[in-house]
Amino acid sequence: MNALAQSKVETEILYLSLDKFRWKTEGRIDLVKDLFDDDLVFIHITGHITTKAEWIKQLKSGSFVYNKIEQKEAAVKVYGDTAVLVGKAYFTVNGGSLYKLVYTEVYTKKNEKWKLVNLHTTSGNF
Repeated sequence: MNALAQSKVETEILYLSLDKFRWKTEGRIDLVKDLFDDDLVFIHITGHITTKAEWIKQLKSGSFVYNKIEQKEAAVKVYGDTAVLVGKAYFTVNGGSLYKLVYTEVYTKKNEKWKLVNLHTTSGNF
């Protein structure tokens, strides 16, 4: 879908996802924490599942560091107060490990604010 065909909400979610990537690489864990819903479920490429509290703790400790995130493509579908983003990106983490990931982000609007409620990543071949 090209930018002209996107709805305002689709564009908002695309930019919010990019902001999230930037915040992660800049170490702005406070902004990431605010975006994540308290009931966030994060399914990692290993199949490991973490909660918001667990993932924020790991990011704050420095045991997992996002060095660079380069989005390759992304598309959003909106279903009322829920938006689903599917994308592909290169993730450079912990000083140099490169992962090509396909990911799904599910956002829901709560109190007039978009919150990330589910994040699922898997390895990609692109």
